[in-house]
Amino acid sequence: MKAVLMAGGEGSRLRPMTLHRPKPLVPVCNRPMSEHIVGNLKAHGFNDIFVTLYYMGDEIQSFFGDGSSLGVNMAYSVEESPLGTAGAVKLLEPHLDETFLIISGDCLTDIDLTAAVAFHKKSGSLATIVLTRVSTPLEYGVVIIDDKGRIERFLEKPGWGEVFSDTVNTGIYIIEPEVLKLMEPGQKYDWSNDIFPRLLDDKKPIFGSVQPGYWCDIGNLKQYREAHEDAFDGKIKMDIPGKQLDSGAWVGAKTEISPDARIHPKSIIGANCRIKSGAVINEYTVVGDNCIIDEKASVTRSIIFNNTYVGKSARVVGSVILRNNVLNQNVRVQDGAIIGDSCIIGKDSRVRTQIKIWPEKTIPSGADVNMNVVYAQNWPTTLFSALGVRRVGNVEYTPEFGARLGSAYGAFLPQGSTVIVSRSPHKMSRVIKRSLVGGLMSMGVDVVDIRSAPLPISRHMVRSTGAAGGVHTRISPYMPEMLLSEFFDENGINISTGKERKIEAIFTREDYRRTDMTEVGVLRYDGRYLDHYLDHFYKCVNADAIRERKYRIVMDYSNGSLSTMMPPVLSGLNIDAVSVNAYMDPSITPRASALDKAGLGELSKICRSLKADLGIMVDGEAEKVSLIDKKGRVISGPRLLALMLRLIAHKETHPIIACQANTPNIVRSIISDIDGEMILTQANSRSLMTKTDKDPGIIFAGDIKGGFIFPSHQPAFDAMMSIIKILEYKAVYDISITDLNDQIPDVHMHSETMPITWESKGKLMRVVSDKYKKRNLDLTDGVRMDINKSSWVMIRPDPTEPLVHVVAEGGSAAQARKLVAQYKEVVGKLD
Repeated sequence: MKAVLMAGGEGSRLRPMTLHRPKPLVPVCNRPMSEHIVGNLKAHGFNDIFVTLYYMGDEIQSFFGDGSSLGVNMAYSVEESPLGTAGAVKLLEPHLDETFLIISGDCLTDIDLTAAVAFHKKSGSLATIVLTRVSTPLEYGVVIIDDKGRIERFLEKPGWGEVFSDTVNTGIYIIEPEVLKLMEPGQKYDWSNDIFPRLLDDKKPIFGSVQPGYWCDIGNLKQYREAHEDAFDGKIKMDIPGKQLDSGAWVGAKTEISPDARIHPKSIIGANCRIKSGAVINEYTVVGDNCIIDEKASVTRSIIFNNTYVGKSARVVGSVILRNNVLNQNVRVQDGAIIGDSCIIGKDSRVRTQIKIWPEKTIPSGADVNMNVVYAQNWPTTLFSALGVRRVGNVEYTPEFGARLGSAYGAFLPQGSTVIVSRSPHKMSRVIKRSLVGGLMSMGVDVVDIRSAPLPISRHMVRSTGAAGGVHTRISPYMPEMLLSEFFDENGINISTGKERKIEAIFTREDYRRTDMTEVGVLRYDGRYLDHYLDHFYKCVNADAIRERKYRIVMDYSNGSLSTMMPPVLSGLNIDAVSVNAYMDPSITPRASALDKAGLGELSKICRSLKADLGIMVDGEAEKVSLIDKKGRVISGPRLLALMLRLIAHKETHPIIACQANTPNIVRSIISDIDGEMILTQANSRSLMTKTDKDPGIIFAGDIKGGFIFPSHQPAFDAMMSIIKILEYKAVYDISITDLNDQIPDVHMHSETMPITWESKGKLMRVVSDKYKKRNLDLTDGVRMDINKSSWVMIRPDPTEPLVHVVAEGGSAAQARKLVAQYKEVVGKLD
C-alpha cells in the first residue's frame, strides 16, 4: 500500500526548536517524530512512502534516504513554492494510481490505520477523514458526521462561538486517485479549505471515521512535553530506542551510570551517555545520546537533546534543552524554559520560568535570565481578548509591554505602512499610546496621531485616508482597572482572528524585523481629523430637514471626547442641546455603557423638567446610544433596536438588515413585517461590522446594546451618526418617538454566565447540539434553540474566557429567568 507523509511545514510555533531542524525531525523519546510515523505505517502494510518536502527538506531526505534502513521504500517530492496540503500531493499524481493514505509528519498516533482503510473501502468513499475527539478543538478542523459516518459539516479552526463538536480532523486521510483530478497542476490547494468542501458541495461520498487510539498534533512546546508524559504513562504504543531495565527505565547502548546515581523508572537515557555520581534522573525525563550529567546534577520532567552537558549540582526542572548545550556548574533552569542549540550557560546562572533562549547564545556566569534572550518574549496568557489586547493598566499593560506590542503590530505590517493611533481621555491611555507609537515607528511604520478622539472617528480616519490600520487605546468597558487597545484593519474594523494570531506569534517570539535608523517611521499629528470625518458625515444626512424642526434635546456625553466635537455639529443643525457630563478629566474614566440605569434615570428627570423632545445618552467611546422619550421613558437595548427598525421602515423597502444571533423575536418579527431580509452574525461587534462591510446590500445593522451601523457612512458603530439619523427620520417623516415607543411590546430577555473549563467547551456544544437536534437550532454563535413561538434559549461559549453564557427570551421576565436557570442546570450536568 502507498502512503504520503506530509513533511513540509516550518513548525514556527515550536521555535527555537525548529530553527535548526525541520519539525518532523524533532525527537520524541529520542527518536524523530516522523520516524515513529514511518514505523507505524510499515506496521500497517504501507511499504511505499512518498514524502512531501519544503522547509529544510534536505535534512529529512538525508536522514531517511531511500527508507531501506527502516524496511520501506521512500521517495521525495520537493515544493519549489508552497502548494498547500493538497497541491503538494497533486505533484505525486503519477505515482498514486491506487487508494492511498495521507498522514502528517508532525503528529504522534497509534490509531489503527488498517481499520481506517477497511472503513474507507466498505463505505465506498472517495475521501475518508480519520477523526478523533479532543477537549479543546479551537486549533483543529471540527467535523460532524451522521450515523453512517458521512460528513455533514466541518469548520477549520473555529472560534468558541463556532464550535459545534469536539470531533476533529486528525490530518490522516484515505483518498482515491480520482480526487486528484479536481486540482490543476501547480496551483495551491488545501484539503480542508478547498477539496473536501468541494466534494461535500458536489454531494460526493466523503466520510469520517472516528477511530480509537492515541493522537496528538504537536503544535507547541506544551503539547511537545505532554506527548512525552503520555508516552511514559503508556497512553501511546511507541517503539523506544535502547534497552528497558528491570526498574522500567530505558537506557541506550554504551551508556554508563554511576552506582550511586538515581534513575526513575519513568525515564529514558540515550546511547553513550555518562550519568555520574550522585546525579538524579527524575520522572518524565528524556536524556539524548552523548550527554553527560555531572556529579549531583538533577534533571526532572525535562527533555534534553543530544550532545549536552549538565554541570555539577545543576538543576533542570520542566524544561527543554536542545542539542550541543553546555550548562555549567550550579546552573538553575526553571519550569517551562527552553534553551536553543549550541548555547553556553555560565556557572551559577539562573534561567527563570518560561524563558526562551535562542540558539548560539552565551550567558555570563551568575546571570539571572528573566527575559527571553534576543527573540520571543514570553507572556502567560493569550494576547488578544474579544475586542483587542486587554491587561491591567500599568501592572501588566506597562509602557514596556506597549512598546513590544507596537513592534509586533509594526512587524506584521509592510515597512512604510501608515497607522492611525488615537486614545481615550484617560492619562494612562496617553502613556500606552505613546509606547505603542515608539514600537510601530521602530519597525519602519509611519504614524498619524490624532490624539484623544472618539472610537468611531478613529475608525473613519483609517478607512478614509488609506492607512494600513489603526490602534485605539482606552479604558476597557466594564473593567475600569483594565486598559484595552483595539487594532483595526484598513477598513477601520477590528482585525480578524487570523491576523491576531499572526501578531501574537510575532509578539511571543519577538520576531521583529530590524530597521535601519534611516528607515524608522515618521510621526505626524493631524488636527483636521474631525473635518475629514464631517465632510463625509454631512453627505449621509438630510441636514436641512433637521434644521427646520429646531429640536430641543438633552445630551449626556458620559465624560467622553465626543463632548468636545458634537456640540458644534448640533448647533449647526439648529438643535438646542443641553449637555450633561460634557467635560473631560484625564483622571476620570468615561462611562463604559449607554445602558447605565442610574445615569438614564437622572437623564429622564432632566428631560421631563426641561420638556425636551428627546434625551440621548452615549457611551464614553461614542459608539452606542440610549434614548429618553417625551414621557421620560427609557428606550434602550433590544427595544431601541426594534424602534430603529420601525424608523427605517418609513424610508427603506425590502431592506437587508444585519443583526446578531441573540436578537429578540420582536426584531425578527419587524423585519418580516416590512418584507426585509435578516442576516445573522455572531454576538460580537467584530462579526457584525465585518459582515456589514463585506455585504454591500446591507443598509443597516444593530446590536441589542444600542450599537447601530449605517454602512453608507462606515461599517462601524457610530453614536453621532445614530443620533442624527434618528432626528432625520423623525423630521422627514414627522414621526413621534413617543408614539412609536407605545407601539413596541415589551421585550423580556435575561442572561447569566457560568464557569466552564476550556476542555469542556467543545464537548458541551456537541452534546447540546445532539440533545436538542429535533428543535429549530441556529448554530451561528453557540447553540440557539426555539422553545416555542415566543421563547428561545441560547448557549454560547465565551471566546476568550473559561465561561459559557446562557441567554433566554420569554413571554415575561419571570419566564426568561426561569429558562436561564433551567438551561444552566442542563449545562452544569453536561460539563
